[in-house]
Amino acid sequence: MHFALTLIAALFQATPLPSPTAPPPPPVLVSPAPSPSASPAALSAQPAALNLHPSQTATVTAAGVTGTLAATVDPALVTLAVDQAAKTITVSAGQQTGRATLTISDGSGTNLQVPVRVAYDAGAVPQALTLRITGDSVDPQWLQTQIQKAVVQNAQLQPGAVASLGAFAAPPQLEPGASAVVPVPVQISGGDAYFDVSALSTISLQNVPVTPWEPSTLFYDDDPEKIVTDGVLYRNEVVPSTPVRLYYYHENSADARRLLVVLSAASTDPSSVQLLDASAGPNIDVMSVGHAVSRDFLSAKPHNQGLIADVTPSAPYIADEFALQRLDGAAGSIGLRVLGGGPVRVTVLAVPSAVSDAQIAQYLAQPQLPDDGHHRTGSFSLNGYADDRLAYTVGGQDAETQYGATTPPPLDGAGHDYGDYGVIRTLTFDVSNPTSAPATLYLFEQPLGGVVRSSFLVNGTLVQVGCARVSQRYQIGEPVAVNPGSSQIVVQTMTDGGSNYPLGVGLTATPPLAQTPAIAAADGCFPKPQSASP
Repeated sequence: MHFALTLIAALFQATPLPSPTAPPPPPVLVSPAPSPSASPAALSAQPAALNLHPSQTATVTAAGVTGTLAATVDPALVTLAVDQAAKTITVSAGQQTGRATLTISDGSGTNLQVPVRVAYDAGAVPQALTLRITGDSVDPQWLQTQIQKAVVQNAQLQPGAVASLGAFAAPPQLEPGASAVVPVPVQISGGDAYFDVSALSTISLQNVPVTPWEPSTLFYDDDPEKIVTDGVLYRNEVVPSTPVRLYYYHENSADARRLLVVLSAASTDPSSVQLLDASAGPNIDVMSVGHAVSRDFLSAKPHNQGLIADVTPSAPYIADEFALQRLDGAAGSIGLRVLGGGPVRVTVLAVPSAVSDAQIAQYLAQPQLPDDGHHRTGSFSLNGYADDRLAYTVGGQDAETQYGATTPPPLDGAGHDYGDYGVIRTLTFDVSNPTSAPATLYLFEQPLGGVVRSSFLVNGTLVQVGCARVSQRYQIGEPVAVNPGSSQIVVQTMTDGGSNYPLGVGLTATPPLAQTPAIAAADGCFPKPQSASP
């Protein structure tokens, strides 16, 4: 019994059988992460804004449209046509200008706004212009100014638009027979009423060889001096065989206006005209205007520096133009020679500020305005006039004369030009130095009629003398050294509009005052009132 129990116990204490191996876990099936669903494209439109001219049509293309495409505009400045298949909107402008908002929507309820503007361009400039000039020596600054004037004159601007020129470089030299091309950037600002315009105008420059010349006739226009109404201030005719010089001088009254110098055909034949033009203004300081005219004409005339203009029966040529405000002054000295074709009519004309170039013809046909009674107008002969010779001997008396108190001989009517305005006066000093040593001499001017400014060409060099009032001698330019024997000093001058004459001019060995006084000095042109002594 004990044995049996022991055996049974031993059996129970035997090493247990190993546990059965666990089956491998089932494979893990990893499903790929689902791709995020693509968001529908946002509603968009190209272009994002519309600028249209009246009667112009444009197409807006929509993208990202869900469902039905729709479009409205507020206010109803333009008409719309929606193409569902092409997803486009055709926008058509009428004649009305202004601004509106185009609203684009689709089936998702999304809205998109596109600004719409209908307007005209602020203006236009010609892509190409030809500018013909003359001159054996052309001043680059003058040429720069002529290019600017040509571009501005040929620009077509809407009312209130403003044209401005970007930087450009005129050739530093342009000899007779030479040519050059100058690109000029132009910006026309239209404000809120018109589209701004950026353009490039290419200027073809040609220096046309032309022989120098002297006019035999002066056209003088200073009557009525003050412009109180619009109309023809002066009118005359230039024929091919007779070159002339026009001198005009006017001061505006209260109303703003345009002052024009216009060349128009006097026959059915087109004409080619050379202009040697020195004009100045507008400026309320009429003495500065008159001085600028004389100074610039004296500088340009010896070099034959000018322009060539074409004048046809259907296209008058505006030689000068000024926008005059209250009390503004403007003046000019213009040499005119018909190079080919028929005679040309020259008219000095005042018109209202709002009158366009296209409307000028109706004013040209009007009769000339009445004179103001001073008779500072007419046609005058320059043959043999204002050419003086003065002898001077070193050690002898001063050589002196005066000018500005006479008038050239009139060719028509009873007009006069006291002051010699528009006349180039030549003073030739024939100098004799009988000594064996060089002598130092001085040119001088002496006011005899009141406040005056002056410009002189001394042996071809420009000299300007400041404003003077007191009847004293003031030096003109540098002292002149003359060698033993004979020599000449040639002085050319023109009277200044706004100055007072006569003026004395002479040659002396006694040093005059080296310079004119300050404007406000006691002996200056416009001395300030002095306070009374206590």
